[in-house]
Amino acid sequence: MAAQNHLDMSFQSPGPSQKRSNVPHLPDDLIEAILSFLPPKEVCRLAVLSKRFRYSWQLCRDLCFDREFAMNMSRDEYKSIVNNFFFNNVNSRADTFKLYFDAAGDTCLVCYWIHRAVTLGVREFELDFTPSAKKYMLSYELVDVKTIKIMRLVNCELHLPFVSNGLRNLRELTFERVRARPVAMQAIFLNCVSLRSLKLIQCNHVYNLKISALELKGFQNLVVKNCSDVLSVSIKAPVLRSFHYHGKLCDFKFYSDLPKLKDVILEIAHPRGFHLLSNREHVVISLAFVRVLTVTSTFLEGLSARFEENEYKEMEFCMPRLEEFHLIVAPESYLLPSDIASFLKKCPRIQRVFIDLGNNAFGTSFYWESYGRNYLNECGAVFPHLRCVKIKGFTLNELPVTMARFFLKTAVYLHCLILVKSKRHYFPEAFMPDCLLWGTTSNTQIQIYDPQGDTSTIIPQHL
Repeated sequence: MAAQNHLDMSFQSPGPSQKRSNVPHLPDDLIEAILSFLPPKEVCRLAVLSKRFRYSWQLCRDLCFDREFAMNMSRDEYKSIVNNFFFNNVNSRADTFKLYFDAAGDTCLVCYWIHRAVTLGVREFELDFTPSAKKYMLSYELVDVKTIKIMRLVNCELHLPFVSNGLRNLRELTFERVRARPVAMQAIFLNCVSLRSLKLIQCNHVYNLKISALELKGFQNLVVKNCSDVLSVSIKAPVLRSFHYHGKLCDFKFYSDLPKLKDVILEIAHPRGFHLLSNREHVVISLAFVRVLTVTSTFLEGLSARFEENEYKEMEFCMPRLEEFHLIVAPESYLLPSDIASFLKKCPRIQRVFIDLGNNAFGTSFYWESYGRNYLNECGAVFPHLRCVKIKGFTLNELPVTMARFFLKTAVYLHCLILVKSKRHYFPEAFMPDCLLWGTTSNTQIQIYDPQGDTSTIIPQHL
């Protein structure tokens, strides 16, 4: 009874105020075909418009019993509605199946739901067992089917066999809070021959992650995010186009050329240590073809000049195709404007630069006083292709101002310099951003915004 009060599957006759419908006089089969592509919750709501739609929910192809569907619904209500859908569904096909449920004590029921969804030939498949205190043990036989092309598994356990043809058409796979053991990764790359995208989010038992996709001609996207026990990431994927890593410092190894790699994020949370990696030069060389690069200051610190043989020596590398650079300054960073200039000098085609200082604006140091300031003035950097620079967390202290003026002097065709004020810095009312142009020949348009009022048209995706 409670379930019927929430989403009444019998749909009583509409009241007088509901008898008039704005839906045009289309054939019933056409209207039902249209409604079949809506999520169950929306179909149930629309069904009260007219008696014509009373049983349209039985033809639903988009079986989204996800987090939004379960909102403000008791466990018994949820079970009753899902059971009712599968028991009365008269469609022979379905496109999507999404489940958000606490499976504790209802393992057989969940297996029934999955089996029914799979028999309907779903292409997009999502199991989210976040409400469950323990990981749900999922039998691979339930999902080892050729129709599934997109799969997302959350808070469950899945053991894949080394030899299987069921998942050969799978294109996108997401594991979230799943034990992504090395044997599981090996099985994925052996069986999922059509795989294009792999995402590992908050997974454990990862350890030495090996991405061996030499035989996968379409594998393009890899995301590794907040996996607590990852020690290294080894990549053999010659057609990889996008690699996003978020988490602690680990050893990155690239065992194949990456000529198509265009978009890379290395958001390393550890405040120190990249300079200690023995193969950091190899990592940078492997990123030579990247066009959009997002890094934290830890990465740039590892590439900064080192004092050797009574002088500071820079690392030799070049990023000839880099067009867009995003920098996120991490807490406790000792990064300086000279380090940024040293890196960008090796990017001859750079067009857009976005720097997020957060609340960690540059601070002076002995290195800056003895070497950094002079380097910035004498490095001879010129950026003929640079068109836009955006600096968040900007203050009127020496180093942020010096950084801004560096771009105004070296980017001869710079169109706009966007400055977003720091939350912790006072700007006098008389401050005029055009004063940064003094002593330069730049015609750049300077825009300045409050931290809560950034209405600039250029807001990069990764910042």
